[in-house]
Amino acid sequence: MGTKRTTTTDPAAVLAAAKARVAVELHGVHGVAHWARVRENGHRLARHTGADKELVELFAFLHDCCRESDGTDPGHGARAADYAATLRGSLLVLSDERFGLLFEAIRDHEKGLTRADVTVQTCWDADRLDLGRVGVKPLPKYLCTAAAKDRDTIAWAYRRSRAA
Repeated sequence: MGTKRTTTTDPAAVLAAAKARVAVELHGVHGVAHWARVRENGHRLARHTGADKELVELFAFLHDCCRESDGTDPGHGARAADYAATLRGSLLVLSDERFGLLFEAIRDHEKGLTRADVTVQTCWDADRLDLGRVGVKPLPKYLCTAAAKDRDTIAWAYRRSRAA
């Protein structure tokens, strides 16, 4: 029996694949609780930015799934983007344009960039707003979108990430 082909992306199946791939502690600082907060941050931001909510959700599940360490881990974004490419056509059913945005968001999320398509920016901001989990309050100069730079948004996200 071969790989199941679908006509739409199933986020739950992508999440399961990411969980199966992750090499760091699933419940650690870059694990599933972080992914859930990034997802919620992204959905909240997307209401204001107009970002593609499905891509934001897929980014949340995939961006850290190929980390080899919870510490410094250069290249984990590129590894995760390459992993996402292996899911294309089976679990990820996206147009070339949409997959390109997801790939860019995942690949470059660790680089500290701020200029990109609004969906990519929203993904990066969703991740950066969860820095409180490691004791770092997000600074507006490192965020991309006006929605993320909002003082109330930063305070909300910081409280949530510190409570984790």
